[in-house]
Amino acid sequence: MSGGFRDAADWAGLTHAYGAATNLPDTLEQVGSDDPAAVERALYDLSGTIYHQGWVYPATVPAVGVLYELVSNPGTHHRPRILGLLSDIAAAVWDLEDHDDAEYDEPDLATVLEWARAARAAVEAGVPTLMSLLDDGDPAVRAAAPFVLADFPEHDPDPVPRLREAAGAEEDAGAAASMVLAVGDICTDRAEPPLDWFRERGADARREVRAAAAVALVWCGADDLDDDHLQAITAEIQADESALDGQLWVLDGGRTGFLTSALDDHPGPQIRLARDALTPGSPDVTGVTDVTDRTGAAASTEKRVQAVHRAGQVMRTWRAGAAGLLPPLADLLTDADTEAEAEVVKEAVWEIKQGGPDIALVTDRLPALLGTSGLDHPYDLIAGSALEALGRAGDARCVPALAADLAEPRLSFNPAPALAGMKEHADALLGPVREFLDEPKKGTGFAGNHLTNVMIGLAAWGDRALPLLPDMISLLERRKAVPHVARALAALGPAAADAVPVLRRFLGRKHGPQASQNAAWAIWRITGDGEEPLRFLSGAIRSGLDDEDIERLFALGPAAAPALPLLDETTPGAAAVIHHATGDVERALPHLVDAVAATPTGMLAVRCLGEIGADASPAVPDIREIAESPRVLAGGASTDVLATDRAYQTLAATALARITGEEANAR
Repeated sequence: MSGGFRDAADWAGLTHAYGAATNLPDTLEQVGSDDPAAVERALYDLSGTIYHQGWVYPATVPAVGVLYELVSNPGTHHRPRILGLLSDIAAAVWDLEDHDDAEYDEPDLATVLEWARAARAAVEAGVPTLMSLLDDGDPAVRAAAPFVLADFPEHDPDPVPRLREAAGAEEDAGAAASMVLAVGDICTDRAEPPLDWFRERGADARREVRAAAAVALVWCGADDLDDDHLQAITAEIQADESALDGQLWVLDGGRTGFLTSALDDHPGPQIRLARDALTPGSPDVTGVTDVTDRTGAAASTEKRVQAVHRAGQVMRTWRAGAAGLLPPLADLLTDADTEAEAEVVKEAVWEIKQGGPDIALVTDRLPALLGTSGLDHPYDLIAGSALEALGRAGDARCVPALAADLAEPRLSFNPAPALAGMKEHADALLGPVREFLDEPKKGTGFAGNHLTNVMIGLAAWGDRALPLLPDMISLLERRKAVPHVARALAALGPAAADAVPVLRRFLGRKHGPQASQNAAWAIWRITGDGEEPLRFLSGAIRSGLDDEDIERLFALGPAAAPALPLLDETTPGAAAVIHHATGDVERALPHLVDAVAATPTGMLAVRCLGEIGADASPAVPDIREIAESPRVLAGGASTDVLATDRAYQTLAATALARITGEEANAR
């Protein structure tokens, strides 16, 4: 390390993440080493000292100047990594500005922000150096420099003209793509971004540049993306290799993650991109254009499965996704003559069964798949998912297959959502279900205990399951699936009075908390009298209720009154229960407004606010977000997310109409 480097600062008087920066000159000297491994180690150390977990320090400012000297030297190893570190330092202030003073003690937040702003200013002072690196002899450096320039969209002079000039002359695909991305990033919030220039770049012969131009158009708010632009992104995602690989733009989430995240706030392009990856005509790096061409390299099982999974992710992100992507997914449900083809069909029908109410769009494609029953994996998964999808959609064509599987479980599927969806056809299934309850079968184990899942499905039938009351009582007497039988009995309400004496047998610690508590909840729901059940539930209520128990209390309505003294009315669930039980608006309203959210408990609050009407107007913005957001807001990892989200959307739209007098417009 030169004496000038050592004299760049009073290192001993400065600090980094681990105290005095006395060792920093040695680390910086190693960055200039002839040994690439030594340089890599030194850069790793700098990422823990002058930039550490989003913080920068007093020693960071002079270190930035040294790093610029090093990165300007063509003989320095790992120069793109140095540029990446400079970008991290420049961006540190943005995250810190979102922090709260209370999170900091010594140093305080104001001091940390002062350090971060000084470090950012030091990186910005090197913009002339970054501009010069656009002409560097190393294409990897020419690709990395634009990434750092994009951190300074308001720099004077404007870096965009120089970036555009360099991109027009750049021969390396990766560097040219990076320059286009930098222009797009810088111009994102400008009133007049260079959309025509991006469109010109979109006609480039190089796939990476075309994809970068399409991303830049999206970033800059272009509303006229055509199929060529989206196909450019599709081709780049599907490519085995790309000049973008390893660039700073894609380090965090990989190339696919970067390209798809670029469309995060743009449902239309995301849905079209996912659709194009599924349908005939989508491009690929090999030049084969039909992903359903089973003889072409572009139709490899792995790529087709990846396209299916991407479609599923988009469906669970955007509310318009299922309607747009279920039909092309259904087009993949061809005859599976080989294991490779069966793998694609298996994954496609798996995503279809999670499609929520829009499964109805493709049910005609599913009955043929039921004929694969009895075959080995993955064919039983195909038939099982098709059966589950038809059941979720309430399609009567699945009755024979569902009855057959209850009689002799062979398929890998979850009967709970299938039976729940078939409540309108309960009469056709009563016989097979009664035979199953008389002699429960173990099932394949695919979704856990088969009897438990059947009972979960029957609980959704409500009074349609009343003819099965004697069979449920028999299950209790045989001590089979007691907690879930109790839940199904609770759904019958007062009509299940004959089950109360048997349910009482399971009250008490000796039967285990699940059996005892579920029996107590069922007795309360059936009898409307909480005195006896509360003796077994008061401890759980005081210790805090989960979403399911809040929903149980809510369903009791006025009968929940004995539990109200045990509730903390400031909690979201308690406020909804109190209002539903008492009708006390003044007491509950502020807490209900705070509780609005796309969660089970939050939606109980929405229901209450809808009942309150105009006085609930403070909640309108949050309820409107649930009703009208283009995003899927329901959370969780279950396969019911889309159905749950549609129910939330409908409930929110109804509540919004009651509060505002507007016409409900949810789907």
